[in-house]
Amino acid sequence: MAHLGSSLALCLVLVSLAGPASAEKVKPKTGREKAAQKACALGDYQKGVDILADLMVGSDDPNYIYNQGRCYEQNSRWEQAINRFREYLRKDANISDGDRADVERHISDCEKALAQAAPPAAAPPPVAPVETPAPAPAPPPVTPDVSTKPAPPPSDGSQGKGLRVAGIVCAAVGLAAVGTGVGLALKTQSMSSDAQKSGGGTQAQEDQRKSLENWGWVSYGVGAAAIATGAVLYIVGWPSDKSANVALLPALAPDGASMVLKGRF
Repeated sequence: MAHLGSSLALCLVLVSLAGPASAEKVKPKTGREKAAQKACALGDYQKGVDILADLMVGSDDPNYIYNQGRCYEQNSRWEQAINRFREYLRKDANISDGDRADVERHISDCEKALAQAAPPAAAPPPVAPVETPAPAPAPPPVTPDVSTKPAPPPSDGSQGKGLRVAGIVCAAVGLAAVGTGVGLALKTQSMSSDAQKSGGGTQAQEDQRKSLENWGWVSYGVGAAAIATGAVLYIVGWPSDKSANVALLPALAPDGASMVLKGRF
């Protein structure tokens, strides 16, 4: 009876080693399979996966894909392990129900480990409520001060007075110039009378008489122009309710220069 129990136990062990998880133990391992297993056990999963990929290409055995998944799983490469296990299920069309259940258990374990390893999503920072500022108080209505009268515009009396004073000064200068011309004319006549009485004067006396005569005419012209200018300034500066547009323009004539008063009052 004891011999029968030992035989049953040995049979169960052999059945359990026949699944995908122990596929590498079904037959003696080659040197490259041992190298891949050693690399995976030492943490060099990339080397182990590369060796298993070469073996897969040479033999087209899907068990190497399963072993790639186990290599990734042993080194906590959860996403790569899940991909290889799913590829194994897709590649092995003759997989048994027990083997499929075993592979799906490995996928579930990797998904749980991956969820635990993922950092929790950071909660968004609290948003402070936006306070709407209170509306500014409206300014009090401005009541116009009806008692205040607008200031009258500045009077132009001072400007008119200045023009009248300037006109008087110009007229006085003109009268002085005319007086000078009269004096020079009298002096010229006196020199002519003296020359006639003496039977004719010298050439120097004649030149002096002509020079005095010319200066006399110049004095007349300057005096007349100054008197005319003074009159215009006095008239323009005279206070009036209506504005006057007056212009004093120079005029040229064959016998000299003069000033012309042009405008409307």
